[in-house]
Amino acid sequence: MQSLKLLPLLLLLQLSSACSVSNQQLADRLFLVAKNECQLIFKSDDVLLTENFCESGSKPISIQFAKKEIQTGWIDEATSHFLFQEGCAETQGCFYEIKLRGSTVQGRFVYQVNLTEGEYHFEIDPAGQVKVLSHSVRDIAS
Repeated sequence: MQSLKLLPLLLLLQLSSACSVSNQQLADRLFLVAKNECQLIFKSDDVLLTENFCESGSKPISIQFAKKEIQTGWIDEATSHFLFQEGCAETQGCFYEIKLRGSTVQGRFVYQVNLTEGEYHFEIDPAGQVKVLSHSVRDIAS
């Protein structure tokens, strides 16, 4: 009988802990906010991601969040250059979703240009090493 009285309390505690997810567990969606001949800048309220396509002496992708910055190489350099030329610089069809897990960045890059759409799932460690977890691409019917 005592355990039946505790059951509603346990359920309430589980529900309240599930609802108090920290911001670091939620994905920020970053949209293109600025561009020039060398850069695409994607931004959300909490994260700024810059893709640099010109020689700069630093790594081509910079992710800034919570007073930290990670610089890294391309997820896929050939695809990044292709998407830059084919329309990611002109459309909201290309965006990042970034989730912070401590000092590690987990992300998704989604693109839709011309008649192609695809997405990458990736992880970037604090040293800037990229690990592509998955990549998919498909043609869109015209």
